[in-house]
Amino acid sequence: MGGFALAAPMPRGPMGAALLRLDARPKILFAVAVGLFMWRLPVPGLCVLGAAMLLACHALGGLTGPGRRLWLGYLLFVLPWAAIKAGLDLLAGHPPDAALLAGGEMGLRLGVLLALGLALALAASARSLGVALAWYLRPVLGRRSFEAALAVALMLHFIPLALQSAADLSRALTLRWPGCPWRERAVLVPLALVRVLSRATWTQALAVAARGLDDPAAWRPARRVRAAEWLAALLPAAAMAASVWL
Repeated sequence: MGGFALAAPMPRGPMGAALLRLDARPKILFAVAVGLFMWRLPVPGLCVLGAAMLLACHALGGLTGPGRRLWLGYLLFVLPWAAIKAGLDLLAGHPPDAALLAGGEMGLRLGVLLALGLALALAASARSLGVALAWYLRPVLGRRSFEAALAVALMLHFIPLALQSAADLSRALTLRWPGCPWRERAVLVPLALVRVLSRATWTQALAVAARGLDDPAAWRPARRVRAAEWLAALLPAAAMAASVWL
């Protein structure tokens, strides 16, 4: 389970290599801080954070190749929500310019959040994120913390696998049955996807057992986090907190 992803990391220059070397525990800490402060950050701070996430995605190769398809999907997700926000504000009696600004701000916040998710997925494998999560949960769950880590790692592995499989099945159906009605497609693709994923689930269960990933010892970090790595996450988190509360 080496971190199957829709867009494999292709580090560009020293920054990309440094992001890949950074331990996953500070990365999770930074992602949690962004999640806490995202919806209250002022727009200038949000723009700075968005630029930083785009720079990180570029350094990890997330703006080229398969990453471009991801960004198109993000755009198709963000635009309807921004339009819904603007429309609801218009219905509530807000001036048109204020409603459009509110919709744009909603789209910006969602876009930054999606860019953070892509940067995190490119900068850390599913296994390393699971190890980091187990480390955070160990004081609470003890030896059972690996169960949550294994579940999250498998989820991170199977989400892109399911999306890729669905796209492949849809493409294969188009080639084999060019005039397939959409009602038939809506039935056939999910049925085939369930069969593909059930086979993949069995294969993955065997792989987990063969590699000893059902043992708590497999989910312990290989090294300690260096102080510089903690600072790389804590300093931006402190800057976000200051911009929200000051």
